[in-house]
Amino acid sequence: MITYQAYGNSKKPVLCLLPGAGLGAWAYQQIIPLISKNFYIIIPDVLPNFTTMTDASQQLHELITAKFQGHIQTLAGLSIGAQIALNLISSYPTICTNLLLESCAAFPQPIHKVIKPLTSLSYSLTRFTQFNRLQAAALHLPSNEYSSYDQEVKSISKQTLINTLTANTTFDARKLIPIDFNGKTFIVYGTSEKKIIIKSSHYLLKNFRNAKIIPLTNYYHGELTLTHPVEFTQMINKLNNYD
Repeated sequence: MITYQAYGNSKKPVLCLLPGAGLGAWAYQQIIPLISKNFYIIIPDVLPNFTTMTDASQQLHELITAKFQGHIQTLAGLSIGAQIALNLISSYPTICTNLLLESCAAFPQPIHKVIKPLTSLSYSLTRFTQFNRLQAAALHLPSNEYSSYDQEVKSISKQTLINTLTANTTFDARKLIPIDFNGKTFIVYGTSEKKIIIKSSHYLLKNFRNAKIIPLTNYYHGELTLTHPVEFTQMINKLNNYD
């Protein structure tokens, strides 16, 4: 069974956070003190040894079944974390009450055809701190998290990185439709993101029974989670009617 980091009072409703590629529990450190008032937060270690989307979803299901009687209050995923969440609820639609999908690509991306050779060529660069700091800046991470990002990336094996990027760029939500999820869903994207994320968000909106789409003006990929902890907390609270 996968391990997980936990924060807050275990008697409160469970909020499961699924980070994007290259990120870990450290990416939520500004959020945790704000959101633990209302939730018991778990951050599963899904990505460090990632193999496939199906395997990640199955591991999450096993964790939630074993530790939380098969149901949690809220599932919130960022980027590939959102794809994993989507894959999970398509197979187990009663596993959570509420769902937040941020910066979720619903369609395959052309770059998937060259992920393996590109990663093989560029992997050695991820061993260098300066390169990782440039990547962190490109992801709009706060500068005080560059070091954490550097350590996270250096801990990822080449094969795990290939697995993660391949799963992210080949993901096709159309294969999961119809999604028999009756819970409340927020679909969040930044207006400065790539067109595929914006298109995906509107596609997903049409395939959930109780969904709301939330465009964030001038935000980039994952920026809500990564640089706006107060706004993220407010959104999670609103999703759960705690506002």
